[in-house]
Amino acid sequence: MSIEAKNIIDGEFIEGSTGEKRERCNPATGELVGSFIASTSEDVEDAIYSARKAFEDSPWATDTKLRVRVLREMSEAILHNLEHLSKIQTSENGKILQDSRRELTSAADLFDYYSGLVRSVTGRTHMPDNNTMSFVIREPIGVVGIIAPWNAPMVLLARSLAPALAAGNTVVIKPASYTPVSIFEFLKHILEDTKHIPKGVINLVIGSGETVGAALVKHKEVDFISFTGSTNAGAIVMQEASVNIKRLSLELGGKTPNIILEDADIESAVQGAIRGSMLGSAGQICFAGTRVLIHNKIYEEVKDQIVDIISKLKIGNGMDEGVDVGPVVSKGQLKNVMNYISEGKKVAKLLTGGKHLNKNEHSKGYFIEPTIFGDVPPESKIAQEEIFGPVISLIRCRNTVEMANIANNTKFGLSAAIWTKKIGDALRLARKIKAGIVWINTYGKMYSEAETGTYKQSGIGGTLRGIEALNTFSEIKNILINIE
Repeated sequence: MSIEAKNIIDGEFIEGSTGEKRERCNPATGELVGSFIASTSEDVEDAIYSARKAFEDSPWATDTKLRVRVLREMSEAILHNLEHLSKIQTSENGKILQDSRRELTSAADLFDYYSGLVRSVTGRTHMPDNNTMSFVIREPIGVVGIIAPWNAPMVLLARSLAPALAAGNTVVIKPASYTPVSIFEFLKHILEDTKHIPKGVINLVIGSGETVGAALVKHKEVDFISFTGSTNAGAIVMQEASVNIKRLSLELGGKTPNIILEDADIESAVQGAIRGSMLGSAGQICFAGTRVLIHNKIYEEVKDQIVDIISKLKIGNGMDEGVDVGPVVSKGQLKNVMNYISEGKKVAKLLTGGKHLNKNEHSKGYFIEPTIFGDVPPESKIAQEEIFGPVISLIRCRNTVEMANIANNTKFGLSAAIWTKKIGDALRLARKIKAGIVWINTYGKMYSEAETGTYKQSGIGGTLRGIEALNTFSEIKNILINIE
């Protein structure tokens, strides 16, 4: 069944104004998933006007009880439609169905969590002298533009949308060009099952980054931009937002070090390295542990176990049971990853994989064998740049000092993982690593209530999790009263 995705403006489903029909196909099978009519900057203008009107004229920004009710309804709507939405996402971006289900569950949890925090947006009072009363309060920012990514579109939209709404803002959303159908279906079902949300609080405009994204970022009536995507694209967003001194939050790329110390439980560490490589999403996750730093004393044993397991993984359509690795999202992404593999062959040992699979059941999709390179030079291109594909670099290390230095020797600082039986050593090493989240003897766990940071070129502008996300999406105001 093909889905016709549309803009959502002032509560109405509206086609884009260009008249140009575009299609989205399953990256595993080539089958049609859906279509849409691309939008213009005028469509963006209409959506922003709708969001501004809802912010100023509806009770949304000031009625906390209303926001509590709506966010709870949104959480319930996601859970009610979880299987349908999971299948749509897997059909459009290729990740295995199990991962899509897990992401939708996390998205529902985000709305549920922030429904409980709506009334936690509090201020404080003090008397700086006998004649003055000072109030410090937090207010919603206004109209928030959210530019969502394609790799985990629904949960990463929810990560920005839930706290933005909880704080009292209205929003205009631009989905990634690879996953507009997923985001349309996600928002359509949320809005259809949410009975109390005012029109115009949530708006969606589908189109290119050059047209829709640029118009959203540059518009003077958009008060805040939340962008999730590549570091290169984030730099462009930052530059364009600076024209109006616009506040923004950027969550960008990563090159996560997965560090295995010599005393680690090898079985757990190997499983963590495989799980951390995010192969269910074909490595297309910003916190994928694509650099595995292994102590020299256990390097050969860890290497052999990782290669043995990964070489046996099943590659195929993410909708099929038993599939471990799905396709990459597009022909362009396939070409990009294969170029990195070619670079890797020049500087490191190809241990397994490295091929574009294009025969038999793989003939209509963008499939790449999970690829492992051994003895990778830390300064090489495949160890420094975010590949966003099923490519893992094994790096041999002599001690924890070298591990920390290599871990920090990229432009990124998103996440890291450490495997060891000595928790004290792990905590000391974690303090040395420049990353916004560090896992110890686990990988990938994130919770709605726990803030995560971003170091270096992995992001800027405030966290999108925990109670601090409400501060990200709100303004501080100081009101002083003369009581003399």
